[in-house]
Amino acid sequence: MQAVILAGGQGTRLRPLTARTPKPMVPLFDRPVMEHTLLLLRKHGIQQVFVTLSYRAREIIDYFGGGSRWGMRIHYSIEDEPMGTAGGVRRFASSLNDTFLVISGDAVTDFDLSEAVAFHRRKGAVATLLLYSVEDPTPFGIVETDRDGRIHRFLEKPSANEVFTNTVNTGIYVLEPYALRFVPDDQPFDFSRNLFPRLLANNDPFFGFRAQGYWCDIGNLLQYQQAHFDALTNKVDLDLPAEQARPGAWIGEDAIVDGNVKLEPPFYIGAGTRLQRGAAIGKHAVIGARCMVETGASILASIVCPGAHVGAGTRLSHCVVDSGAHVESKTALVNAVLSVESVLATLPMAA
Repeated sequence: MQAVILAGGQGTRLRPLTARTPKPMVPLFDRPVMEHTLLLLRKHGIQQVFVTLSYRAREIIDYFGGGSRWGMRIHYSIEDEPMGTAGGVRRFASSLNDTFLVISGDAVTDFDLSEAVAFHRRKGAVATLLLYSVEDPTPFGIVETDRDGRIHRFLEKPSANEVFTNTVNTGIYVLEPYALRFVPDDQPFDFSRNLFPRLLANNDPFFGFRAQGYWCDIGNLLQYQQAHFDALTNKVDLDLPAEQARPGAWIGEDAIVDGNVKLEPPFYIGAGTRLQRGAAIGKHAVIGARCMVETGASILASIVCPGAHVGAGTRLSHCVVDSGAHVESKTALVNAVLSVESVLATLPMAA
């Protein structure tokens, strides 16, 4: 099996985290979010991966290289001009010689990809979309299938009065090389807006697989927070780079916890981080690697990215602190995003 990872987006709704970092490299428990995708693909026996890139492509290539660290082979295509989701995959057409997966490099999921591929092959499908039920389907493509799973209705990003189902397209596809014949190589072409309507019009075998498990599209900072909270409460199966010292308490290698530190699970403390005396780490706190949390600081339901510094006596609740940011001592913030340069109080409560 082969897979294509779509990793060219700018992630504007994740700023300031993406102001200096490409979206697939945004940290999720001290690993770039795209690394979690690679680990999922490897779990299902996929060893050859193609990656479409655009924004800050070199940073992604420098980190993942040829893939040997994960026992995989990774190939890249950098788009100077946007070619659309299908157009980007089309560039690898000569190398995609059998059933293959397409998956986003910035979503979090633990779907059983092997089960989806088996369904696709049983149905003799040209394309199979992995489907999921959500509360608000309007940001996604909504999909209706018959009892056999064949797709007969599809609408991309419907308005509220156009919604006919809460079952959405996750952006994870199982495809046959045949499907790429309809994708031109000289103009932008999108899966949802262009290719899938073409397959419907042709009456090609086009199916939807209702996936079980967890899926979160990290499209904004609130969803970014939620993915962390869900992993802490075992709603998603992620490989965290830390030991679980007790239920809900993940502590990374060489982390230093001074005396009189209050720790309330679930929480995560990354490798090499130091919590000074009297600090309080509350529920749903995620402190990345190589962070410093000074004396008496309190962190609740917040994401502190790697290399950040939280000053003495500071109180953070439902915040996101960018990598390398410094929070001044005795600061009290709720629902704030803190970058290296500034503070933006924009987040709603998430847990």
